[in-house]
Amino acid sequence: MDKDHYKDMVLNQLEDGVFYQKLNGNRDKSTMSKIRKLIKEYSDNLTDKEKDYLKNFEVKTSNFYGLPKIHKSKEIQDHVENCDSMYIKINRPTDLKIRPIIAGPSCSTQRLSNLLDILLKPLCIKVPSFVRDDMDFLNYIPDRVPLDTILVSFDVISLYTNIPHELGLKAVQYWLEKYLDEIPGTFF
Repeated sequence: MDKDHYKDMVLNQLEDGVFYQKLNGNRDKSTMSKIRKLIKEYSDNLTDKEKDYLKNFEVKTSNFYGLPKIHKSKEIQDHVENCDSMYIKINRPTDLKIRPIIAGPSCSTQRLSNLLDILLKPLCIKVPSFVRDDMDFLNYIPDRVPLDTILVSFDVISLYTNIPHELGLKAVQYWLEKYLDEIPGTFF
């Protein structure tokens, strides 16, 4: 794929007003200010190490990029099937989509996200439909399945961006209330 085609796909993705909104300037300082305010408000519920972890680090801006979904492109599949070389060259596959990635290992919300992940992870295994990964799924199905069994696979598009914010918060609140004793008191 050529560089210009990749840039066009990424910019096209970012122009989707349903999931993306252009911001005026960098919001890292205001986000960190809000996080510090929350830490102060809930200071009695956090250890000194937790407070330090959440607010004392070098914030770096996240990077947006797209992973080409070459496995879903019929055009690429057809070229691969009809090619007798180890390499194929398709400059602008018309049916190629990208998976948006926002890499922010030191972004302003990363540490808060990490804390929430640690605190909420024990609740995930309580959800009856929870499957950790493909190997976990294989442990759920029997070694032999009847011939008339139908296995279904779903291609979920924009999974997290399609969960309404309020519904996500209600779900977290439900599981927190049900299994509050499963949440670690501190993570440091």
